[in-house]
Amino acid sequence: MICDTCRHANQPTAKFCAECGTAFVLVCVSCGKEGAPTAKFCDECGTSLTVAPSRAPAGTASPDASRKRVTVLFADLVGSTSFAERLDAEAVRSSLAGYFTLLRSTIEDHAGSVVKFLGDGMLALFGVPEVAEDDALRSVAAGVELQRRFRSFAIEIREQHGIELGLRVGINTGELVIGAGDADLVGDVLNTAARIEAECQPGRVLVGEDTWRLTRAHVVYEVLDEVQVKGKADAVATFQVVEQEDGAFEQGDDVSVFVGRSQELDRLGGVLADAVATSSARLATIIGAPGVGKTCLARELCVHTEARSFDLRLERRGSTTFTPIADLLRAAAGSGSIDAIERFLGAHPERDRLAPVLASFLGHGEARTIEESFWAVRRLLELLAGDGPVIVVVDD
Repeated sequence: MICDTCRHANQPTAKFCAECGTAFVLVCVSCGKEGAPTAKFCDECGTSLTVAPSRAPAGTASPDASRKRVTVLFADLVGSTSFAERLDAEAVRSSLAGYFTLLRSTIEDHAGSVVKFLGDGMLALFGVPEVAEDDALRSVAAGVELQRRFRSFAIEIREQHGIELGLRVGINTGELVIGAGDADLVGDVLNTAARIEAECQPGRVLVGEDTWRLTRAHVVYEVLDEVQVKGKADAVATFQVVEQEDGAFEQGDDVSVFVGRSQELDRLGGVLADAVATSSARLATIIGAPGVGKTCLARELCVHTEARSFDLRLERRGSTTFTPIADLLRAAAGSGSIDAIERFLGAHPERDRLAPVLASFLGHGEARTIEESFWAVRRLLELLAGDGPVIVVVDD
């Protein structure tokens, strides 16, 4: 039993940490029954034991609570009981330290938040503190990466100690009520995610229906049978990620399908026609909830026009303000080198002044002033549009 407070490895039957005294016994907030230290749900009434109870009085809501649509990821170690029984406590602690580092670093690499460690498992959220368009997709990418990294860890444990370990990853998307400081979490999405993880085969990533709907255009899934889980009246649909050899997510079969949205598409077409007629730039902003089809709508516009188009994205991880402009410049010039930029500019009358500023977007030379940067962006767009209409799509 790994203590969440000090990470000390205790005996599996311990009720308190031998290092810091932290209690391991969990008490159900609904019925008061004690649960095992590794239990995620009360075996008496089915209430989640991993979610902190609200501190607000019964029947009232915390004034600081907010409702968000988030994606929940549960990961749990398989074979840890045998691992702890067969090895010395210090050896277990040393080995599992790398495991917990693996979990946290992978989640943070995909801009997620580790809420807490649950014995030898983990609860992570995507969409806290800020909800983003690609929360669900990043959670699935994190789950796949967790399994890849864990395989190397499991091989080391097998070679050193002769013990087989596995990892289950369950993911679900839904509404969650979050209290002040992200301390209180309440919502069925948590319980369902934990149940999905329990149904997952070691080495796999299993997701719920809402996560599947939000990511199926980018991830290949195997549709599994519905499962009946404790605490839910209806069966839960589950979908298993089919991991690709190259590690990249492929486009699903439904990407090219465009149904409805004809009014919105006509409005975008009108904006483009106005830009062409006036030979000037026009801005169109597509706003909607995650998964509603904003990217598909923009793609449909680009496919059915003669305009040259560029698809850009501002990633949540490691992006700067001008990252989309840098990507646009690479696409236009065919490379990120200074020579490529100069060839792209050709005989432009402001070539000598423009080239160094554009190159600074790609890390060549010092960053320029805001005024110079925006002047260069304007010139770049004018140059691209010199031979005909251009659509630049910036996602997120």
